[in-house]
Amino acid sequence: MATASDPVVDEARESYDAGDFEAARDKAVAGLAERPDDAALLRIAGLSGIELDDPEAIGYLQKVTEITPDDPDAWRELGGSLTMSGRLDEAGAAFRKATELRPSDTRVLVDLGHVVLGSGQVEEALPYFEQAREHEPGNTEALPALVEVYRRAGRLEDGLAVAKELSDVRPDDVVAALDVADLALELDRLDEAEAACRRARGADDDPEHEVFLLHALIELEIRRERWRRALDLAVEATRVDRLGRTTDVLAFVVAQVFGEPDRPAPPREEVERALADSRAEHRRLHLEAVGI
Repeated sequence: MATASDPVVDEARESYDAGDFEAARDKAVAGLAERPDDAALLRIAGLSGIELDDPEAIGYLQKVTEITPDDPDAWRELGGSLTMSGRLDEAGAAFRKATELRPSDTRVLVDLGHVVLGSGQVEEALPYFEQAREHEPGNTEALPALVEVYRRAGRLEDGLAVAKELSDVRPDDVVAALDVADLALELDRLDEAEAACRRARGADDDPEHEVFLLHALIELEIRRERWRRALDLAVEATRVDRLGRTTDVLAFVVAQVFGEPDRPAPPREEVERALADSRAEHRRLHLEAVGI
């Protein structure tokens, strides 16, 4: 927004900064009646309107880019408003213009990557997240996206490397640790998966999630065919499992240790699928907790 002292702009901006978007929009629109090409007032009217779901908001922001075509912030704000309206192709064009004007802006690169990814173009989205990571190593918006894109593209080694980087940057992030565990499991790198599961267990302070973490450790021991250790973990999981999700797992492990009981245990494939579902549910719960 403009920095020069201007009572009309300043008053509208004060309302915007205070979170009174309706007042900010009304003051900006009133000012535009006298100064229809004032970029600062147009921007306040547009940004306030976005908060209020005003159908005129995008029009204001589009006009800002016409008046100040070399302003990367104007293009970024337009791209954001178009994204919120589901107009992804137009949003992508606006973000691309912003990156042309300011190539090292990691925020715009990440926004553009998400828009392209949202259009189903996985490979095309990848360079934008990679560039953001190059410009700002450890960027906690680019790294989760990179993990997901590498996973979708089947580049599991790359995905694991980035997931580890993210987990190191955010050691208390349970999802980051779970992503390391998931990718390491897919690559059959069991020691790395176990270390990540234990990191997640140390970071997750929700007692209701203990069963998920025990399930992950059981899955690892089943992969290793260390049945006694799997049995100890299954018994521990049964104690904290209020919903009975460990019953079949325990029956399967008991059968491996003591032999097939009178009542047949579920097959290994079914148990491994249930444990993988448990990992996915655990991750989903954490993502939902932060609104993703």
